[in-house]
Amino acid sequence: MSNRTLGKIAEKLRTIDVAMLVTKTGPAEKIAARPMSNNKDVSDSDGTTYHFATDDGRIDDDLKRSSECGATYSDGNFYCAVQGQAKLIRDRTTHEKHWVDDLAKWFADGLDTDGLILLEVKPDRIAWWDGREQGELTPGK
Repeated sequence: MSNRTLGKIAEKLRTIDVAMLVTKTGPAEKIAARPMSNNKDVSDSDGTTYHFATDDGRIDDDLKRSSECGATYSDGNFYCAVQGQAKLIRDRTTHEKHWVDDLAKWFADGLDTDGLILLEVKPDRIAWWDGREQGELTPGK
């Protein structure tokens, strides 16, 4: 096991634009995954990531039912699996703090997009592998 810091893992995750965000879906809580950009917005202090979506898709319903989620990242020989809790944020001021111009390709009306939501994913556990190195972090513990 390696002792890579949370800050170093967050730095690496900022270079990987798209994660596969996994939620429980439907009454039977089956697993669903979809690609989501983290907008290079990853906290050094606790590994929290932020992802924009709209509330007219399944992800909104999934996270209302259960905040448990996961995200997987990969880049070359680096792989990372994040397990945590997601919070749906509908507050415009918070949206403004996390918005980046590259998001306009997905949200033509920008911050004025109908049903715009921000998913804040706070990790409970982060496992990573980089070649023969590997480690696990539990932020906040």
